[in-house]
This record gives sequence, structure tokens and C-alpha cells, in this order.
Amino acid sequence: MSRPNVHGLPQFLRKDDKGYFLDYFIEEGGIRKRKRVRLGQIPAAQAKMVLAQHMQEIVAGKFLAVEKPEITFNEAADSFLGYSEARRKSHGNDIQMVKRLKVYFGNRPLKSLTPYIVEGFLTHRKKTGNQAPDKSRNGKALANSTINRDLGILKSIVNRAVFNGLLEKNPIQRVRAFREESRDRTLTLEEYESLLARCAPRISAIVQLAYWTGMRKGEILGLRWDQVDFQNKVINLEAADTKTQEKREVPLTEALIDLLKRTPKTLGNPHVFTNRGKRMLDVKTAFLKVIREAGIKNFHFHDLRHCAVTNLRKAGVNDSVIMSISGHKTYAMFKRYNKIDRQDRVNALKQVERKFDTDMTRSESEQKAKL
Repeated sequence: MSRPNVHGLPQFLRKDDKGYFLDYFIEEGGIRKRKRVRLGQIPAAQAKMVLAQHMQEIVAGKFLAVEKPEITFNEAADSFLGYSEARRKSHGNDIQMVKRLKVYFGNRPLKSLTPYIVEGFLTHRKKTGNQAPDKSRNGKALANSTINRDLGILKSIVNRAVFNGLLEKNPIQRVRAFREESRDRTLTLEEYESLLARCAPRISAIVQLAYWTGMRKGEILGLRWDQVDFQNKVINLEAADTKTQEKREVPLTEALIDLLKRTPKTLGNPHVFTNRGKRMLDVKTAFLKVIREAGIKNFHFHDLRHCAVTNLRKAGVNDSVIMSISGHKTYAMFKRYNKIDRQDRVNALKQVERKFDTDMTRSESEQKAKL
């Protein structure tokens, strides 16, 4: 029951020389604000009736609150890209994914999104794949991981709208991602040697850096000479240079040091890897060519990172040290790059066998000593 105020009126109802008014608080942008709504010179009974009709909303802090402007999907997407440009290293990729999302969702009100509508988009993506620009034919089937990236950006767009106070909550937050199969492809020593034998000098240097250090392709192609510390045999990556936006020191082997010293510098360009005087932006075409020539199947450039992590672990390097070299922030992600293969399992049983034999020998020696 409402408690009366000094005028003997119910809580939230007031009166002055201009008549009755509702007096209450609402929440706007996380700030508690006082609101007064004039009812005018009306009878007390009618004022109490108005109060009773809106009591539930008033208590919830919503009655007559400023309505949030209705924002379209395209507007929310553009707002997200502004945030992405300032804060996300993946801005280039974000632009392409947002462009695709805007084609599908267009100017529909953002609040009209539902899990059903989003599932329809995901089904559409699976069906059309990498569709031709003129939509004349469907493209190559997409991996679940690719569709999950689209879903992740879609959720981020809506989350930013919620963060900016344009939506009460994210209506698609509970849409589940597709199950992804982790890649575990690494090179055998023979495959690695065959690959290097077919690489041009610059591509060979890039491949070797990725294979031995686990550096990401973007980190390697963006590498500058001032980041290479030949004296201490390390590469110093600043936070702005890494995907995780954390600085990292990458150790170099003597062979990698020699390789970098033999890499010619380009006058006027600070980057280590250049092509025709400009920084190299990608090696996809060249890498695919040598992969085909070497007869290596089902192998991507990023799999070289798997090779580095797996090789370090096989060499007995502590997991924490490997993570500090590769730049993995979480152990869960690190495990995806650390491949356990058949030889690991065989060696594990051999270790148990050796321990068992050692324990048996020790036990027999102890028994003989007691006799």
C-alpha cells in the first residue's frame, strides 16, 4: 500500500497551486532522474485513479520515461563499424562481414531481430556459401567457423546498441554457434623440407619464421627492422602489432638470425618483407602455388602456427613458455594448436613401460637385499 506524503496524498502523487502531478524517479542511461508529470486541476479522485492506472510502471521506473529512438539494423551496423575502426584490429574483416549482413537485414528495426530470423540468415549462408557477386550461382560451401564469425559480428552489432542504450537487451544473445572442428594438420619433416625447396627466398623466410616461432601471418608481414633485436636474438612485438593487443618477445634461432641478416632491406621502407618497394600484404597466392607443387594436401599457412606449437611441446618446452612465445592468451585456445599425434601416444606407453620395468627391477633388487 502506498504511504501518504505530507499532504495526505498517496506516494508519488503531489499537489501545488497548479494542480495535481505525479512525482517519481526513472533510470536513464544508468542515472536516476526525477520526473514530474502534470495532471492539471482535476478532482482528487481522478488524480488517484490516474496514479493507480500507472502505479506498476512508476514503481518499475518506466512510466513516461523517454522512449529510446528506434534504430535500424543498418544504422546499428554503421555505429559498430565506427567502434571497430577505433578499437578492433580486425576492422578490415569486420567491414566485409558487416557489408554482407547489411545486404540481408537492411533497414529492418533492430529490435525486430529474433532467434528465428537469425537462424534463417545462418541457413541462407550455409545454402549459398561464397555466392558469386551477381548471385548467378552459389559458391563454395562454408565451414562452420566461417558462419560463426558472421554470427559473432551480428551479436556484436546488437551488443553495441544495447551498450549505447538503444535497446533494452540483446534479443539474439542465446542463438548458439555451430560446432567447429579444430584443425590439427601439421607438416612432417619431409613435407617441410619439400615445401622450403620450392619457396622463393622471401617466401622461404616468411615460412620459416612461422614454422619455428608460431608468429601469425599478419605479425610477420608487418614486421619492421626496428623490431628485430639481433644482439639479444629476439623480435619485439608491441601491443599494436599483435592480435591480442599485448606486447610479446619472440626468440630467434641462430638459423633465423642468419636468415634475417641475409634478407635485403628496401630503401625508404621500414618493413622486413617487401615486394617491388612496398610492404607485402599477403602471400596466399605464392604459398598455394608451392603447396601444390610440393604435393602437400589440406594445409593452410596458418597451420604453420600449429607446427610451431606442437614442435615446441614435443621438445619438452613448458606450456606457459610456449604460450608466451606464440601469444596465446588462454589455455583453451592453446590446446587447439597443440596437436597430439600417434607418435605421442606410442611414446606415452613406452614411458609407462620403462617406468614399470624400472620399478620391477628396483623391487627385485630390494627383495634380494633382504635375503
